[in-house]
Amino acid sequence: MNKQKVTILQVIERGGISKKSGLPWKVHSAQCILEQESEKGKELLVGTLNLPESLQNSTPGDYLAEFAFYQSMEGRLEPRVVSLVPFGMPRAKPASASASA
Repeated sequence: MNKQKVTILQVIERGGISKKSGLPWKVHSAQCILEQESEKGKELLVGTLNLPESLQNSTPGDYLAEFAFYQSMEGRLEPRVVSLVPFGMPRAKPASASASA
């Protein structure tokens, strides 16, 4: 899996009724800025990422996004966000054995 720094600016919900099945559908897209390194240095890409249902309530901010590849309905391999971890947040350190004694 690949990880990239992403800044979410806004999450937008789109939806409707499927013409094919007649069932309602919903997609949550994050408008974002993705930072990546290239041979030219740091590169900024601006665009949208579809978020899985588990991440639809993500708030604006900086994240370390983890991506995995999935097969689209058209048979293309496409990256999708599988997790978002706040970027730059301090992590809790495990308690040492002497602290619990």
